[in-house]
Amino acid sequence: MKMNWKKQTIVITGAYGGLGKALAQTFYELGADLILIGRDKNKLQTMQESFSNDVEIFVGDVTASESVEKLSALLKNKQNQNHMLINNAAVNHTAFLSDSTTGDIEETLQVNLLAPILLTQKLLPWLKAADKAQIINIGSSFGAIGYPGFSVYSASKFGLRGFTQALSRELSDTQISVSYLAPRAMSTEINSTAVNQMNSELGNAVDDPVDIALMVVQSIEKNHTEKFYGWPEKLFVKINALLPSMVSKAIKKDHSTIEKFLKNEVKS
Repeated sequence: MKMNWKKQTIVITGAYGGLGKALAQTFYELGADLILIGRDKNKLQTMQESFSNDVEIFVGDVTASESVEKLSALLKNKQNQNHMLINNAAVNHTAFLSDSTTGDIEETLQVNLLAPILLTQKLLPWLKAADKAQIINIGSSFGAIGYPGFSVYSASKFGLRGFTQALSRELSDTQISVSYLAPRAMSTEINSTAVNQMNSELGNAVDDPVDIALMVVQSIEKNHTEKFYGWPEKLFVKINALLPSMVSKAIKKDHSTIEKFLKNEVKS
């Protein structure tokens, strides 16, 4: 049965980031009822105006319990046939662990892992109130492949992947489905200049967020519980699960290049 997007109320965190904005635009064009979440009021208002004020915005920090409480209260009056939560907000402080600050480590785990868990928990009553509901956790290929310079980011996305799988099984007797949808590198502001230069030198593909947004829609319509996007990254995910030492050897060849860019970024 084809999904009726006009009967969907969708909450998107990190809504004005590269992928968040692309998702919002895509779902808006499909006719969904949107609630866009972010910390920057001006950016959210600019997005709202671009949609002719036909979407609702919520200014708040998903890592703050006060914001989560206010959002939960707001959603009590936002009922539809279908409800969807897209945990998209993320940060990435790319660096070797030895060069990472305690603040950067804590923020990465807070935003990428703890916030989605606590927000999902708080919104479960709202999700259960719909005839059908979906929780979409936006992951990463680094949620299945540990990569140098991304140790903390990988930890957060590995954790989000485990949370998704476990919660999906917890909710298997309900009308709520839970999915982990994982892009590879994208051309967004989450990547530093050094990371962009590193990807270029290594020949790593970088996707347009608009293309990923369309893939996410397809995955939702096809009820994918887990999906990795991009070739050969999705192949490496399978190989890493079975033969991690093979992937380690392949990555080791690039170690000096990775170190060159990330160490230079720390010095600058």
